[in-house]
Amino acid sequence: MNNGNPSHVGRRRGRTGSEGGPPPGSHRAGARGSSYSGKRRAGPALPFAVPLPGRLGDVRFNKLHLAVAGAVSLVVAVGVSIVLGNLPEEASGSGGEEHAALLYADGQALPADFADTHPALAAGVHAELAARYGLDPDELYDAAARPDGPRVVLTLDRALQEAAEETSGEAGVVAVEPGTGAVRCYYGAEAETGADQLGPDAPHPPSSVFDMVTAATALEAGASLESWWSDAEADVTLVQAVRESRTAAMDAVAAEYGVAEVLETAGAMGLTAIADDEGVLRDVAAGDFDGLDAAGLGSYPVSVVDMAGVYATIAADGVHADTHFIERVVDGEGRTVEPAQGIRTDQAIAETTAQDLQFTGLGESEAIEDRDFFGVAADFHGETTQSWFVGAIPQLSVAAWANGSAASEGGVPLWRNVIDTAIEVNDYEAEELPGASGAGDDLTDGIADEDGRIDPDSEYCQANPDIEGCTEAESPSESPTETEQEEETSEEPEPEPDPTTSSEEEPDPPTTSSEEETTTEDCGWPWC
Repeated sequence: MNNGNPSHVGRRRGRTGSEGGPPPGSHRAGARGSSYSGKRRAGPALPFAVPLPGRLGDVRFNKLHLAVAGAVSLVVAVGVSIVLGNLPEEASGSGGEEHAALLYADGQALPADFADTHPALAAGVHAELAARYGLDPDELYDAAARPDGPRVVLTLDRALQEAAEETSGEAGVVAVEPGTGAVRCYYGAEAETGADQLGPDAPHPPSSVFDMVTAATALEAGASLESWWSDAEADVTLVQAVRESRTAAMDAVAAEYGVAEVLETAGAMGLTAIADDEGVLRDVAAGDFDGLDAAGLGSYPVSVVDMAGVYATIAADGVHADTHFIERVVDGEGRTVEPAQGIRTDQAIAETTAQDLQFTGLGESEAIEDRDFFGVAADFHGETTQSWFVGAIPQLSVAAWANGSAASEGGVPLWRNVIDTAIEVNDYEAEELPGASGAGDDLTDGIADEDGRIDPDSEYCQANPDIEGCTEAESPSESPTETEQEEETSEEPEPEPDPTTSSEEEPDPPTTSSEEETTTEDCGWPWC
């Protein structure tokens, strides 16, 4: 089922008045690097081989043969023990983890300069390490000082991280696994910009990307996708408002339920912070919403990693899991160290709400072939043009953001590069999204006037001509009784002429004064 193309829709221009940006359909996938083939590495081959005879019957044994065989066996055994003792370190330990402080999810060591080139990400890992495991960086493995120190296996997928780091310019991309909250890749363009562009310290206006949260609020409150809302140009359904980035309609939805309710929904789905007009970060969990306006929810900056988590919640049928970077910690012998604090998961929104949001953002195959996905593209035109694309397949949620010259092609190429790599490397099967749930009420409060009446010329009445509100609104000043009397009167036959009088001698109707015309008591004519 393919309704709407998120590589085309969701571009909010009304808030800034700019009509800039590339034409729809101009996006192309980023080039895939050749540094990783996607194939699993084969285990190391043993550097020796023992030839065997073609047929066992060709071998004849005597005492000399047995003595020689025993000596050879001893030599072979010693050789095997030496070889096994010198196998690469990735084969040691219960999980095959290499000996390094920080490791990819597959147990291979991160580049030695990773902490220097990704300082914000390294700081996030260390903060999580302290909160969940009570460990400091100076307690981790060090070949010289702490050879038995614990090692940290991150959630980062090596192939996806390499694909993400192909990004150039002022742009970043992050992938979060639905249902687990594991961050599978994270590249915030720190080398290009001097700051991490994905985290809470560098939030960006989300524009139409935030509309999915506003829609979720309405759905959670009992509205259906077919509820109607007034837009500046036309009345539209909720699903149309999101797909077509109808700014006025989405602002009306947010105003109907209020900033607090929308942001509480956002917090349940994974939003941790939002910045106000002054750039001050507000803690969503603390309910710090004073001064925020419903009409500004698309312009208040949020982090890219948070929006990846929000869309991961939608992809996981409404289940939210805390976003995290640490898969596990192992001690010097490769045994898993249990954390003091696990990863919290909960049903943030109803499954039907998530299902309807997936349907709302359902994309077409020209953005990604042969599988269902959902997403929203958006541009924000401020001092520079910022471009977003946030979307997911059931197995992975990816948020891409670009600014300035890097935004000329939008966020789709960055998103595609990570999604395509993930599908290829991890053999993700195509899964069909279920479609709209049909839950909720088809509300019309958003298009009715103060007296509850709907404009008979509205798009709603054109789509629903037999609805009671539309038929009554067509002639509100008419009295049904008067209408029926007029219809009955107009059908009465004229009186027969007097048979004693010919048609030529028939008298003219009597004339009356204006006062008499207003009196019907003595009038024998049918039109009185």
